[in-house]
Amino acid sequence: MRDLRRWILIGLAVAVVSVAAIGYGLIASDIATPVGGTLGTIEVPAEPGAAAVFLADGRPAFVVRTDDGVHVLDARPPLETGLPGAMVTWCPSSEQFVDWVHGGWYLADGTLIAGAPSGLIAYPVSRTDDEQRMVVGSAGNPTPGSADASTLGGCDGDEAVMHEPDPGEAFDPSVAADEEPPGWIWIEGRLEAIGGQALLCDDVDATDCETGAVVHGIDPAKLAAMPEPLSGYFLGRVGDGVIDELHHVPLSVRGS
Repeated sequence: MRDLRRWILIGLAVAVVSVAAIGYGLIASDIATPVGGTLGTIEVPAEPGAAAVFLADGRPAFVVRTDDGVHVLDARPPLETGLPGAMVTWCPSSEQFVDWVHGGWYLADGTLIAGAPSGLIAYPVSRTDDEQRMVVGSAGNPTPGSADASTLGGCDGDEAVMHEPDPGEAFDPSVAADEEPPGWIWIEGRLEAIGGQALLCDDVDATDCETGAVVHGIDPAKLAAMPEPLSGYFLGRVGDGVIDELHHVPLSVRGS
């Protein structure tokens, strides 16, 4: 009986160690963040306004300075399940965020104005000793409440603030999925529903899709129902030969 109890205890200890090792492995590969951990430290804009940033695990976000304080918001708006992802743009003229793909509008603190299921995800922040940098907590939550639709403003495309790839930073979808390490990466392509799958094609302008990569999490029927294919730059999270998460960046808003 004593031997049985000893082996049971040893088995439980091995199981606990294995689970912990898996958890730390996911954290190290940027697939997960530690419970109660942080998503890095970011600089706060010197003047009221917003800056496009990337948090420690690569996810896109905005740091917004207003008269009421500092907000760190996820750049990925909440969407109906199965729709292709997009990233919001900051409009300085109205001090609001807009999702050009799906039509969502949000206040500077992430509060929903119109066109989306809920507000943007807001992350807790705390100041560092130099007062110009903020530590971002990992426990983000959708902004509660909603604003009156009468507060909806406009957007001057020439002044819009968005996430953009550096020259030469964007990869073809097939290269990104097959050759790049797991994580967030800039991709240039054309998103279409082909053969019952959501495919990000290498050729941005052509009508076929000889080479590309499968995108998980997008309903091909909902994608096919969109007025036109999404084309241009995307921020995606790749792994195991596929794109696990994909968000369109409508850079054509410049000058619109």
